[in-house]
Order: sequence, then structure tokens, then C-alpha cells
Amino acid sequence: MTKGKRLSLSILLAFLLAAFAGSLLAGEEMTIVGVVTEDGLIVDKSGTIYEIGENDNFEAVTEHVDVKIEVKGMVAEDGGGNKIIMVESFKVLEK
Repeated sequence: MTKGKRLSLSILLAFLLAAFAGSLLAGEEMTIVGVVTEDGLIVDKSGTIYEIGENDNFEAVTEHVDVKIEVKGMVAEDGGGNKIIMVESFKVLEK
């Protein structure tokens, strides 16, 4: 790969990362009640699907597969329109 192509790829990657990070930062604080799936998602009663963002709470939340929980955190959409919640706190409602 030539030096020019590497530079172009680096610039493109930096742009994509900045766009993705910017979309997550533009989120809003929400409280969601839903069920955790095996795929690391939360599905609320209306069927809306939220990806659980990977942070310090990810593993603790995803341990509760098929369990109804309440999560609080920042929700944003990525470039593909997927909703992502960065969980700040959660509690188990039903086991």
C-alpha cells in the first residue's frame, strides 16, 4: 500500500470514528424498561430494540438474560439508525 493510500485510509477512519462518537454524544438521558436478550440487547414493551453500549455496566446488565430490568442512561442512534444505550444504572424488576 502506498503512503498516499495509507494517509487517505487513516483520514477516512478518523472521520468515521469522529462521526460515530459525535452521534453517541448527541444522545439523551432516558429510562427504559425491557427484557435483556442473549445478543446484548434490551427490548421494551413496544418492541423497540436498544443495543447495550460497552461500558463498566455492560457485563452486569447482560448477565440478566430473559429478565425484565429498568435501565437509565444516555440513548443515541448510530449511523445505521440503531439505538444504543450507555447504561449508567439499572435494577432488576423480575427474575
